[in-house]
Amino acid sequence: TFAPMIDIARDPRWGRVAEGNGEDPFLGAQMAAAAVRGFQGDELSAPEKIVACAKHYVGYGSAEGGRDYENGEISEPTLRDIYLPPFESAVKAGVGTLMSAFLDLNGIPATANRRLLTDVLRGEWGFDGFVVSDWDSVAELIKHGVAEDRGQAAALALHAGVDMDMVSNAYIETLAASLQSGKVPAEEIDEAVRRIRCIKQRAGLFESPFTDIARASRDILTEKSRALARDFARQSM
Repeated sequence: TFAPMIDIARDPRWGRVAEGNGEDPFLGAQMAAAAVRGFQGDELSAPEKIVACAKHYVGYGSAEGGRDYENGEISEPTLRDIYLPPFESAVKAGVGTLMSAFLDLNGIPATANRRLLTDVLRGEWGFDGFVVSDWDSVAELIKHGVAEDRGQAAALALHAGVDMDMVSNAYIETLAASLQSGKVPAEEIDEAVRRIRCIKQRAGLFESPFTDIARASRDILTEKSRALARDFARQSM
């Protein structure tokens, strides 16, 4: 599932502010961990559990002027103290996947930011899941002005640490040729595949690749769950 959305947002003009947990990094970190535990549980392959995806890594809520997809400028102390804590909390809670953000952060598109996607996420925090791009954000590296074409965009994203390309098909269409021409090393492709397969294995998808399509009618909007939701709403108010 492409959740939880754990962006810290402090500009109410940003339209996606309603999706997150507010402006406080401590609350955001607690909510991030709780959501991950709720989605994944103690056993990721259990039939009632799914792989969580913490998004959008990172700084998406800092878009200038509250304009979605806009640039973001965040100092290193603010990044560390405010925007990164919810994601680190999600990683410590065992989140299986993260989604790279759309924005251009401090001059570097998040989908091509190796320092954040590899050095911090995997090097400092020990994240062992996989990173999926946001919608078409690999191909959009061309619009950011850092890639000449889809092949270069795919190579940049893969090298940065994006393992799965959502929607743009840049990986499918270009990585084989880039591998043959020496523009992309086999090790980077192998590593991305390994990460994705590891999460699929933990989720039990090789043993049980299909879901029970009748579960929705049995498990969603039951009297018990509606009563629980109403009680939560009452307590929150």
